Amino acid sequence: MNYLIQDERAALGSLWAVSLIDSGWAAWLPFELTAAMDALSGGSAGRRAFRQQLAVERDEASRERWERFRLVAPSRLDVPIESDGLTETECYALLEGLGLVAGSPPRVVEPEPVELVLTLDEEDRRELDRTRAARDPGAGATPSEALPSLQAAFGGGDVGRNDPCPCGSGQKFKRCHGR
Repeated sequence: MNYLIQDERAALGSLWAVSLIDSGWAAWLPFELTAAMDALSGGSAGRRAFRQQLAVERDEASRERWERFRLVAPSRLDVPIESDGLTETECYALLEGLGLVAGSPPRVVEPEPVELVLTLDEEDRRELDRTRAARDPGAGATPSEALPSLQAAFGGGDVGRNDPCPCGSGQKFKRCHGR
């Protein structure tokens, strides 16, 4: 019975990633903060991996991701310039500021949906209108009269019902294009 509870916790731990992706933060969270989220539902192994993540020296990809996060983080958050020396408490404070965890000890909360507002200038709006017009499903790319008929004989001769279909499917004509 105990292993079922652990499996349920693991499943719930993967649910935060889905809701995190839905909220739009997944692409922006640095590795330190994703490790902190994993530690909340990963048991002692998750907490150990989180502490190790904080202890290792940051590579270039981690530094770039941290810088990108600093640029998009809400201004109400006090995000350190660098992630070196970041503590567990600081990680959870950042996650709490984003609304992803709450309480003491921190617990994962269901993120609220975020409404994105897109502001376009006149040129961007015209480009969007041109793109939408090009994708208009009402206007077919080729008129139906110009398309070949499925009853037409391929290869110049009449096709019998039991002959292989000329389209190359390997089926008999009666089971493929002869219907």
